[in-house]
Amino acid sequence: MDCDVLIVGAGPAGCAAGATSAKRGVKTLVIDRKKEIGTPVQCGEVVSTSLLRQSGLRLPPGTICYRQDFTRFVLDRKWTLDNRSPYWKGVTVERKMFDKFLAEEAARLGAGVQADTCLIDLERDGDQVLSAKLRMRGREVVIEPKVIVAADGVHSTVGKLLGRNGFDRTDLATGVEFEMVSKRKLPPCMQIFIEPEIGLGYGWVIPKGDRRANVGFGQVGKRLSRRDALLDWIVQHPIISSYFDDRCILEVKTGDAPVPDFEGGPYKGNVLFAGDAAGQTLAFVGEGIMPAYLCGGCAGNAAADAVINGIEALGGYDAAVRGLVGAEMSLGSDLRDALVLIWTIEGLTGHQRALISGLVMNQVLGEGDMALFDDIPEDGDLWKLVKQRIKAQGQSIRLSKVK
Repeated sequence: MDCDVLIVGAGPAGCAAGATSAKRGVKTLVIDRKKEIGTPVQCGEVVSTSLLRQSGLRLPPGTICYRQDFTRFVLDRKWTLDNRSPYWKGVTVERKMFDKFLAEEAARLGAGVQADTCLIDLERDGDQVLSAKLRMRGREVVIEPKVIVAADGVHSTVGKLLGRNGFDRTDLATGVEFEMVSKRKLPPCMQIFIEPEIGLGYGWVIPKGDRRANVGFGQVGKRLSRRDALLDWIVQHPIISSYFDDRCILEVKTGDAPVPDFEGGPYKGNVLFAGDAAGQTLAFVGEGIMPAYLCGGCAGNAAADAVINGIEALGGYDAAVRGLVGAEMSLGSDLRDALVLIWTIEGLTGHQRALISGLVMNQVLGEGDMALFDDIPEDGDLWKLVKQRIKAQGQSIRLSKVK
């Protein structure tokens, strides 16, 4: 089996790269080490409708299981902040079906797609990869692609074989979640929980139906005790425990998400990095599905250009990524930096950290506004200040006390 473009990883980035490259008439192969593309699920399965619209991707009905008209932030279990701006509208997808749909689209456009196929080794001449050794369902195969797209996740095998440094622990968010059945009807929104009990990170309830949801939390720079820690959080949380208990857990999902500084479209020699392997996520929330898809399309286009016009065409990848999603990704990095500061600066109470983090994530407060919270009581004057700041922004945000 031979190809001009080898794409390692059949997630959103890899499938988008495969579809784009194959559409250009370039011989393309997409491989995935998993026996079933789309499994196991390692994310919250929610995508921003604004990014989905930007992608032009039309999803079949079976891949979408719920639509959220807004996002609710629960700050220190005391206040809720409902954001109805376009960015915070989303849809929940069945990730297993979503990834298979993308893989099928790549195949329809002419790409080869092979599950249960992993990269074993690379033969190189300097930075140029000459050949790739694969294990394809138990047998070894050697191919000689002109370009490789590394779309194989946060712990990229391609990156390790090339000696590319992985992400520092401080640039990784470790998450764990349960897909659960609720005891009663859920609010029609995604909920994000920011509180001292979690610290630098957040919890979430992402509905997949009126009474089904992904419930989890993630922390930056820490290794979680995983399932027990999540179950304790659910059971002890006054809001979440009113909907969920440990009687109905349908699936357990774990994974790491990169939350680094935005690096654009990185490449080395004739290898492009895309999706989680390139840290192409919205760093302050770790949302990677649609950014990966959009950047993967850029990688596939650059790879096809390199095959058709010469390897120097790979230089256009970085500019393409920055032009398509650079503003949003850079903003995400800036917000991530602000959140890190909030949870490390001395002198703030846990309550203030949670409140300021929520306001920063909603872009109601900037870094320079944090001094406004010095020496302000947790209630009374602080409550008035928060309402004034939200009103001054003129956004579609409503702040309420938890009843």
